[in-house]
Amino acid sequence: MTSLVRVFGGTFNDGAFDTLMRWCLSIALMALSAVILWDYGLLQYLFSADTSRISVVIAGLFLGFAVHSLWIILWMSREYRQALTAVDALTQSKGLIVVEGGQITALVGKLAPQGLIADYFRTVTTSLTEPDGDRQLLLQSVAASLRRRTKVGVYGADLLYKLGMLGTMIGFVMMLNSMGDMKNFDVETLRAALQRMIGGMAVSLLTTIAGLVGGILLRVLYNLAEGLTTDIMQTMVQVTEATLVPRLKPKAAGNV
Repeated sequence: MTSLVRVFGGTFNDGAFDTLMRWCLSIALMALSAVILWDYGLLQYLFSADTSRISVVIAGLFLGFAVHSLWIILWMSREYRQALTAVDALTQSKGLIVVEGGQITALVGKLAPQGLIADYFRTVTTSLTEPDGDRQLLLQSVAASLRRRTKVGVYGADLLYKLGMLGTMIGFVMMLNSMGDMKNFDVETLRAALQRMIGGMAVSLLTTIAGLVGGILLRVLYNLAEGLTTDIMQTMVQVTEATLVPRLKPKAAGNV
């Protein structure tokens, strides 16, 4: 896929921010769909016919979680850039990897002073040079830190689904309540009861649709972040097993 820097220009060409471009394209398609639905009056009907206002809550939560997914993708894209920068620096270096002061000299000045990937490269040298070190635990810790942030999307989508189900139940209650109000079987009473039943059915169906659509679209956004997690972990496993392990272990053995 076309890299983000190829479209907007830039010094790097590693595709670290491609997921951000996919997020922007997804949001653009969602916004275009919303404009079309608004132009046809469907969104106005959704918010006006839903007297429970649950669809408004669903829409507000969706916007909030969408912004959160953007923040996660931006943070993970920066970490991905750090990982790719480290891979490039270690690949270009020759011979054994030199460690001074607990830091890999080839990465000094090239990685951010703080960050998940920077912390990993500062601590993985110890696990590779010490007999009781375990790099697998460090990789698992990085993966857990990344996936801990994307799990918010699972909670958010489930919350929207549950709100849609809550609206369904409220709509049914409104329908049953309108049937209980039919004490006199005259035309006006029946007409009013039928109108309330239709209103309850509208609440039930509209909130269900809003919850399902909002949850599905939210999963699309957070799935982008989960895919970025996979890319980061593949890069970290590759640089650890193909570069750090063979080029650090001989040096550690020689020092013993």
